[in-house]
Amino acid sequence: MNYYVIRPDLTPYEGIKVTKETNIKFSNQKVKQTIKNLKLHSEYTVVTNEFTSKNILDINLKEGDILLLEDENRGYFLPKDVAIAPISEAINDYQMLALALDGDSNDIKRDENKDI
Repeated sequence: MNYYVIRPDLTPYEGIKVTKETNIKFSNQKVKQTIKNLKLHSEYTVVTNEFTSKNILDINLKEGDILLLEDENRGYFLPKDVAIAPISEAINDYQMLALALDGDSNDIKRDENKDI
């Protein structure tokens, strides 16, 4: 028997760790944002042939929160209900999982079916 994991979304994002001093303005075609005084203020606009939608979202942040950035879409966002980590930590986690389950820390070649 082999062990398997449900692969996560491995999209790399730029991101920042929030401090009391974090002060950022960001905008693109869809969103205008400010981060100041531990608050993320976002104004989203969606325009189609049928409607225009404008939404305002305010999120109270804590020091140490990590905000990820999507330049072309939603701008800065606070990931919820998902674990995030620097890429180096994620690689280490997977190597430790392979070692614990298979006894091979280098089993990252996706050849788990070689014994079947």
